[in-house]
Amino acid sequence: MRNIVILGASGSIGLQTIDVIRKHKDKFKLLGLAVKENISLLQDVIEEFKPPYISIYNKSVKLPNFSYSPKIYYGREGLEILASLSGAELIVMAISGIEAIYPTQKAILNNKKIALATKEVIVTAGKFIKEWLKNTKSEIIPVDSEHSAIFQLIKNKNHIENIILTASGGPFFKKAKKDIENAKIEDVLKHPRWKMGKKTTIDSANMVNKALEIVEAHYLFNVPYENIKVVIHPQSIVHGIIEFLDGSMMAYLSPPDMRFAIQYALFYPEGPIYKWEKLNLKNLTLEFYSVDDEKFPIINYLYNVVKKGDIYPAILAISDEIFVSYFIDGKIKFYQIVPLIMELMERWKGKNEIENIEELFNLIEWVKKESENLIKTYSS
Repeated sequence: MRNIVILGASGSIGLQTIDVIRKHKDKFKLLGLAVKENISLLQDVIEEFKPPYISIYNKSVKLPNFSYSPKIYYGREGLEILASLSGAELIVMAISGIEAIYPTQKAILNNKKIALATKEVIVTAGKFIKEWLKNTKSEIIPVDSEHSAIFQLIKNKNHIENIILTASGGPFFKKAKKDIENAKIEDVLKHPRWKMGKKTTIDSANMVNKALEIVEAHYLFNVPYENIKVVIHPQSIVHGIIEFLDGSMMAYLSPPDMRFAIQYALFYPEGPIYKWEKLNLKNLTLEFYSVDDEKFPIINYLYNVVKKGDIYPAILAISDEIFVSYFIDGKIKFYQIVPLIMELMERWKGKNEIENIEELFNLIEWVKKESENLIKTYSS
């Protein structure tokens, strides 16, 4: 039995991870789970698996009545405790946003294997994660479908020239630019292929999600940015492609279901055998398109700005989190998110590299303050 801890258990990845564990109760034990506040959503799950450790980020949440007595923790401390539990063999990091940096660090320094779904952690703190991993037995297995695909495809890195990430194109791939400018939140959340949380769905609609994944791939696989490509693939069947030096390619195909990547991470390094859905190749159409830089300018902008230094992807991730929340709250329009991110990145006049984790935390505070000032400018 492999002991599993899920941080972010009430989100899309967390719930699908529970679904995978449910199919393999003879292989996995749910040792602990963490939620932000939606503990009531997981009451039946908690009674089913009876995890001995539970963490709730929001201390004001009223606890339901459990049939047993789990150990309850709260706040950031609770996340860090669960991430470093003795006996935990795999930490599923499915917390949304940069708050996941803290438990990720704890998990690494306590030699835990991590199934990482929180791309913001890699984007903002990739260089520090690589340092933390040194001299530990910790290992990161990516859960993003694209990076899980590349992770599974890579066998001999010496022969690889390019990594190609696929993007569905979201709800606006076949729409005009004016449709993006007039988009309401219900339009943005109508993803044609994937069922995801609000932030990830919004990021997918303007392709900020793919910009973040480029940075994620850069750190996960030690590949230069110029060797990481993006193509639009509306069917979301091909999740990742590697191109070899001789021009040949190898691709990973599966139905658009995150449970394939989650199951792989939970079983790694052994291979999973449970079939969620078999891909039917009969009459299967696979289409690939280049990214329209006019409709989705963030991709090309990222390739240019990362040449300056690694502080810019961090600003991208932090500011995106803030501006998406402004959009959800109705304070800005959808089409304003990317221009706001780009303008905020242009406002940075400090040094281009982050030297230590304290500088990263200072950067987070600067982005928060500057975002507020920028919103006031846009609103006036």
